Amino acid sequence: MFHTLPIILGLSMASIATSARVADPSSYYQYSTQFQAPLSWDALVASSLERAIESCQQSFKWQRWNCPSADFIRRRTAPSEAHKLNREDVYVAGIAMASIVHALTTDCANGLIAGCGCKDLAPSTRCAHDPAQALKLYEQHFGSGAGATGHNQRVVGELLEQSLEQECRCKQQGAQGNCLEEQCVQVLRPFDLLAQQLQQMYDDAIQLDGTTSNLKIMWENIPLDSLVYMEDSPNYCEPEASGRWAGTRGRQCSKTGGSSVEERLSCQQLCRVCGFRVRSQHVRHERRCNCKLVWGFRLQCDVCVQLERQYSCY
Repeated sequence: MFHTLPIILGLSMASIATSARVADPSSYYQYSTQFQAPLSWDALVASSLERAIESCQQSFKWQRWNCPSADFIRRRTAPSEAHKLNREDVYVAGIAMASIVHALTTDCANGLIAGCGCKDLAPSTRCAHDPAQALKLYEQHFGSGAGATGHNQRVVGELLEQSLEQECRCKQQGAQGNCLEEQCVQVLRPFDLLAQQLQQMYDDAIQLDGTTSNLKIMWENIPLDSLVYMEDSPNYCEPEASGRWAGTRGRQCSKTGGSSVEERLSCQQLCRVCGFRVRSQHVRHERRCNCKLVWGFRLQCDVCVQLERQYSCY
C-alpha cells in the first residue's frame, strides 16, 4: 500500500548537465604514448583492491563469511602462513591477484603505462592483451611464492591466460554501411566473469594434508585449475575476538526466492544453522513519485511510502 504526500522541489534549468563524449578505450594506445607514465604500484594496487573487495562482497553477500573489508585487507596485507591457509585466505589472495593482473594487462594494452604493451604498431592497429607480460611484472614486484601459495598463484595466472577471447571491430567501413575489413585482437574477458570462475574454484578447492612426505609428487599431481588450502575455516556464525567479522546475529536474510541458491537458503544458513531465529519486521521506505513540472520551471512530487517485509537473524 502506498500513501502519498505532496512536496514541492525547485528545479534549476541551469543545473542540467551536458553529456560528455567518452573516448573508446581501445583507441587510447594510438594517442596516449606521449602521456605514458611510469607504473605506480600504489595507485594500481589501491584501485584493484577496491574492485576486488566490491566483487568479493557481492559474491559472498548471502554466506556466513560475507567478506568484511577489514578482514579482506588483513588477509591481503598479513597473510597466514602457507600451512595455515583456509579457503577464505586463498580466495582473498586469488581475487586480489586477479584484479591487479587484469588491470596491469588492460592498462599496458591501452598504452597507459610506460615500458609495457605493444611496440612499433601502426597508428591504426590495436594492441592485444598480454596477461603473460602482466604476470611477469606482478611476480617481479610481489614474488612467485612457494608451496600452497605458489601453486595458487600459478592457478590464477593460468586462469587469466586462458581467459583471452577474440574481439573484432570494423577497421574499414564501406559506402553501404558494410564492413570491408575487420581487425581482431585477443582481449581479456571482463573481470566480473573471472570473479565468477574464482568463486567456483573457491567452492571446489582441495584441502591438503601438510604432512605429506613427498611434496614434489603431490604438487605435480594437483591440476592448475584447482586452488588448495590447508586448514578448515573458523566458525563465522560467531564474531571474531578482534572484530575481523561480526558473526551472523543481526544479519539480514531473504525469503523472497532470489536469483541465487545462496539467497534462497540464506535464512536457513545464516540464522537457523547458526542457532539463531528468524525475525520478520516491516521497514518503512519513502521515495519521490508522481513527479511533474508545474509553471514550467518547478518540479512537484508526491512522497510515496512503502512498507517492506525484511528478515534477519536474532
